Amino acid sequence: MLRLIAPSKKILSIGLGDLVTSRNLTLRSAGFEVLSATTLEDTGKACLSAKYDLAIIGCAFTNEERSALVRCVKGIFHLPVIIVADADCPRSLPADSYLQVDAPPESLLDAVRMLLGDKILTRRAG
Repeated sequence: MLRLIAPSKKILSIGLGDLVTSRNLTLRSAGFEVLSATTLEDTGKACLSAKYDLAIIGCAFTNEERSALVRCVKGIFHLPVIIVADADCPRSLPADSYLQVDAPPESLLDAVRMLLGDKILTRRAG
């Protein structure tokens, strides 16, 4: 049996609600270290207090809030950004990747690994 092993990378997960909880669980189960933020202020504080490898911005924000979050994490802290997009999300935001809100967990992990440049390591489970 093959088991996926992800290197320990820090991800800032920005959002609200059950979808964020599920997203964070998926990421942690894959071996990523995840910290959550719910506001622009929380995001700035988190980025000032630790180094992250990637930020994921959820769909619970208005377009203006998403835009401000992208400017913060990408423009100020130079992190790659994945936006979890709903139907109202403009594709004009300078995100590195977009993921549909109803995408399966494996699509999230694929997008994260692609942006981090990590190869998926496998080993035989004993």
